[in-house]
Amino acid sequence: MAYQIELYLAIRNFGILLLFLLLGDGVFAQIVNVESKRQGVNSQEGWHGNINFNLSFQRNVDDILTYGNESTIQWQKERNRLLLLTDLSRVQAAGADFVNQGFWHGRYNYHLDEKKHFSLEAFQQMQFNSIQLIQFRSLTGTGFSWNAVARDSLKFRIGTIPMYEYEELINGTIERNFRQSTYLLFFIDLNFAEFQTINYYQPIINNLGDYRFSSSSTLEFAIRKWLTYNVSFDLLYDSNVPQEIPGLVFELRNGLGVEF
Repeated sequence: MAYQIELYLAIRNFGILLLFLLLGDGVFAQIVNVESKRQGVNSQEGWHGNINFNLSFQRNVDDILTYGNESTIQWQKERNRLLLLTDLSRVQAAGADFVNQGFWHGRYNYHLDEKKHFSLEAFQQMQFNSIQLIQFRSLTGTGFSWNAVARDSLKFRIGTIPMYEYEELINGTIERNFRQSTYLLFFIDLNFAEFQTINYYQPIINNLGDYRFSSSSTLEFAIRKWLTYNVSFDLLYDSNVPQEIPGLVFELRNGLGVEF
């Protein structure tokens, strides 16, 4: 009987850990990957986007509650663009939080030229992440981006935004910093494969040794017209984190996609 209980507990804990890992980016993300959410600069004007909610509850020996919300909403008219992002997720099991994280991001772009190569950007972001010990973080910034190449088969974009950061950690530490956020996006379509990489570098302006670096890359191969194989790699490095959590985290994923 004792062996059966131990076996059940091991299976239950493995299931919870698997759920934890499947949440992927939500667990580890400190730098919100905004560029992956944008639609093309010539996307349809007006409001469009998507909103998703999820809720599940399981009762066995322990209760497992999972709920969350993810939304991407965009408005565009002439040279103006507004992007609103929300991502909230929580997993409670055996009376403890395995995941409790979320962010809200609002960004306004004004294209400075008719061809939409240069843009003025301003954003506000708020987030929390119990795994990374972030009780609350607020980011406010404004800067410029350059859409150097914006074709269907090739894209290259670079942006730089000074921002003010206010951060409260769960251990009571409070940080107030000015950071420089620089990002680079590259995408290429080779017919048989597509590759995209998005990279962020965010140092404190008066202390370049304190920085965050985030990279997200995806390679997708066309096996058939309706079947694809993809490999993605996400990496986050923070040079200054509490001792309780690692400075470097990464994730490698691969999978199949079916289109019909």
